[in-house]
Amino acid sequence: MNKPLIALMLGLPLTTAAVAAPPATSTTALEALLACKAGSDFTEAQVEQAFHAAGLSRDPGSVFEPKGKPVALFGGTVASADVSVSNVHKSLHVYLNNVDHTRLAHAWSVTTVDDAAQTEEPSYIKQTDARHTLHVGAADDYEGYSASVTCQIHP
Repeated sequence: MNKPLIALMLGLPLTTAAVAAPPATSTTALEALLACKAGSDFTEAQVEQAFHAAGLSRDPGSVFEPKGKPVALFGGTVASADVSVSNVHKSLHVYLNNVDHTRLAHAWSVTTVDDAAQTEEPSYIKQTDARHTLHVGAADDYEGYSASVTCQIHP
């Protein structure tokens, strides 16, 4: 066999494997942090890096917002996001537009109604372990979003 043919035959499986691998998106790290899996953790720097990778920039008011083009996340678009890290707890919030909070909550099996939420429609909460709580909030027309997702970690 000639060398170019052997090289082509050896390179074909590598090319196929590279094409078959799912592409990493700019929101992958942010989605992983928001999943609020039991035992997970984050620093403010990690969250800010995930925000920047997704296309969110810090506004003067200290919230992160899309700059240039919309940032797609969970079937909607990001209106704004923020992070808070203190000795009391850590929280990561993303406010979304054009997404149904009920559908999002049920997709994650977050089905317990959050009685403490002050929303017109039910908001949902799930304790993923002793330290982690995932919140999926209903729309707030006054604030201008259709759903919110929050991961809280208590020490």
